[in-house]
Amino acid sequence: MSYSNSTQTYMRSAVKIGLRQQARPQDLFDLSTWLVLWKPVGKILLMILPVFLGIHMFVASAVTNIDQSLASIDNQRYELMDKNIELLARKAKLWSPLNMQQLAGEKLALFVDSGNQVGRFNRRTGSFIYR
Repeated sequence: MSYSNSTQTYMRSAVKIGLRQQARPQDLFDLSTWLVLWKPVGKILLMILPVFLGIHMFVASAVTNIDQSLASIDNQRYELMDKNIELLARKAKLWSPLNMQQLAGEKLALFVDSGNQVGRFNRRTGSFIYR
């Protein structure tokens, strides 16, 4: 068995990078490299764009429907508030003392006494006392 022990140093080969190589301008305006890069991006965009447009249309229609329903609910709320105000005014009118006296006179033939209309019978004297 042959075994050789080398005492020499080993250095890896490396690319020599100098200032000239880093400062060398890249071909930025070469359309062939840009075209190679943008073709897959364009294909992906063409596949994704209809999906995004569909989602956008769906969300926009949902927002419009919600906005319309909120407007109709708001209109109903204002109509109910107006009706509530009308009913409260009607209730106040019906419960007013003048209206009560008028209704009692019409429906039940009850009227407010004026002066000497109501009297009490006094059993001791056997006569009416009017107030």
